[in-house]
Amino acid sequence: MYALQYVFLTLGGITFFLLGLKFMSENMEKLAGEKMKKVLSACTKNRCAGVLTGALATATIQSSIATNVLLVGFTSKGIMTFYSAAAVIMGANIGTTITAQLVSLSGSSAFDITALGSVIAFIGFILSFLKNEKWQFLGGAMAGFGMLFFGLNVVSDSVAYFKNFEAFRKIFTVKSHPLLLFNGLFITAIIQSSSAVTSVMIILAGNGLLSFESSMFLILGANIGTCICVVFSAMNKPVEARRAAFFNIFFNALGSIMLFIPLSIFSKQIAGAFFKFSGGIERQIANFHTLFNLFTTVILLPVLKPVTNFVSLIVKDKPQKNGAKRRITASNVQKCGNIV
Repeated sequence: MYALQYVFLTLGGITFFLLGLKFMSENMEKLAGEKMKKVLSACTKNRCAGVLTGALATATIQSSIATNVLLVGFTSKGIMTFYSAAAVIMGANIGTTITAQLVSLSGSSAFDITALGSVIAFIGFILSFLKNEKWQFLGGAMAGFGMLFFGLNVVSDSVAYFKNFEAFRKIFTVKSHPLLLFNGLFITAIIQSSSAVTSVMIILAGNGLLSFESSMFLILGANIGTCICVVFSAMNKPVEARRAAFFNIFFNALGSIMLFIPLSIFSKQIAGAFFKFSGGIERQIANFHTLFNLFTTVILLPVLKPVTNFVSLIVKDKPQKNGAKRRITASNVQKCGNIV
């Protein structure tokens, strides 16, 4: 009976986290409004500026999916070329890792981010009663931030109960690296939030239920799984939009493929290096999540033009019937949940 109670608490904590992330994302997107759209659409020439803009925009609204769906819309309308969108997509993948970085700080006794989040949520609750719409959006985002870390605190307290259950531990001690990658992909494709999956990994690892070596392969899969919603949002869209969505999954899949074999062979050595560099396992996981996306960006950015040409050869234009125009709608973003 107690076990079932803690299962419910764990599920409730994850739900609070996802709701907080969604609430924060939606309100920050509204707060940024047209300014963010103008900044994104303006980055059409310099690929480095595109990466930086994508990273900052996604770090602000905490939703790489929302950023990528916006890019699909821009390319559909001809506001942005596929080449320009590709650079912003790479930046968005970097920006979305900020959530895991914040969560990893909660594992440090010197920085109780749950307590800080509670204060921020309280201030946000007060701001939400103001008449000014922008203050309301800011208050909503702050309340979402607090819900996010409150949910993680519930998860952390709940999973600690299961750490001595051998059957539960076996779920996270799978020895097969391909299976770990698939598990990360599958779970993230359902939740549609690589940040949520990585954050839960940090909590599990902090409670001794997940090793850093296993988390590396789960993260590889999670980065691919988070692209699924963007691919669906681009279906039946003009060819440039479909190419942008395909590039998103190509970016993450290529990074996972390039790292999979080295990680499989040198996993212990790499884990040792991250321990020296990062310290606690929570920081190790968060830093690996960020460095994975930085590594893939550094590799692809110098050859972005040939890569986008290659994607253009794979994703070809389809004949339009009766010259029908296709365009993105707000429902596309809502369907994706506006979660990272």
